[in-house]
Amino acid sequence: MSETTTAARRAVPVYKRRRRRIYAGIAVAAAVIIALAIWAVSSGGGGSGAPLPSFTIAYGQGTVANSDSILDSDPALARTVPAHLHFVPFDAGVTAIAEMRSGGLQAISGVGNPPVVGAIGTSTAVDVVIAQSFDADALIVPKAVTTPAQLAGKSVGVLVGSSEDYELRGWLGLEHLTGSVKVVGLASEQAAAAAYLGGSVTAAYVQAGPEAQLIARGGHPMTDAEQIAKLGIPGLNVVAVSQNTIKNDPALVQKYVCAEVQATRLFTGRRSARYLTQSAKVQGVPGNLIVSATRSYPFIPLSQQLYWLGSTTDDTASPIVKAYELTGKFLVGQGRLPSAPPPAVLATHIDPTFVKKALAGGCTS
Repeated sequence: MSETTTAARRAVPVYKRRRRRIYAGIAVAAAVIIALAIWAVSSGGGGSGAPLPSFTIAYGQGTVANSDSILDSDPALARTVPAHLHFVPFDAGVTAIAEMRSGGLQAISGVGNPPVVGAIGTSTAVDVVIAQSFDADALIVPKAVTTPAQLAGKSVGVLVGSSEDYELRGWLGLEHLTGSVKVVGLASEQAAAAAYLGGSVTAAYVQAGPEAQLIARGGHPMTDAEQIAKLGIPGLNVVAVSQNTIKNDPALVQKYVCAEVQATRLFTGRRSARYLTQSAKVQGVPGNLIVSATRSYPFIPLSQQLYWLGSTTDDTASPIVKAYELTGKFLVGQGRLPSAPPPAVLATHIDPTFVKKALAGGCTS
């Protein structure tokens, strides 16, 4: 039998035997690829067989990148979040919070104190999961104005209802100028800059691009958000996630926070210029501007996350709760809240557990 088989093999030319082996190898490879494709489609949300959920994130555009613009511009990192990610820009935190309340957003990146505290005060289901940065605004005044007292009887333009609004009014209070300086709330920082240049206001509290524009036109900074924060009125930009998403899919939120932490490491690390330049397109700015602007922005280091957020969800002594207490009183004084949320309520809307796990290396499971 073996002699017959050997003879039969010899009867088939060598090139035909090689061709058959090649065809067989191709067939096996094709079968493996098809099987993997079928597995990927059928496994969907990590082997559960369910389709991937939709996850919409709002973040600000402009010359300063952040963790979400890195996530938006890096497909490999985005794939670590088991969801169909959608990114939309937002100009005002109040508007973004309203969209979250209606179910249109699952996360907001870079939303400040008044919108978050206002949301908590009106029973909007929102939780803070990451502390991203301080504001980087400065109060730009004409060269002739060199002391705060010279602003008495004058007007200042600012983004209405924003963290900047809160910071500016807090600073005016510290300088005993609350009753003598008119604060003009405008729809955007660009509008505040335009009002300054047009002479409608004497000063403007603005950041980044508008700030540079006004300085180039002869203005100078009298104070800035970081200095105001050190005086006890910190404006914090945070990542806020809807409580419904946290309740219904905590594993997804954990993956998202893990991606946020990794993105922060990428754009603050050794190869930051690469990732920042890569994000310029989604930020809508030239790459040569975004690197310097982002590197100089007052981001909160990952090592300080649990300092600001606290280590538990009921930590009423954490700095962010204290900042939100002041914000609540500010909003009541402005007639935008009937009463300030108490510390215990504020603390239950700060959830450090996701970033705590991410920083402890719990992002692989």
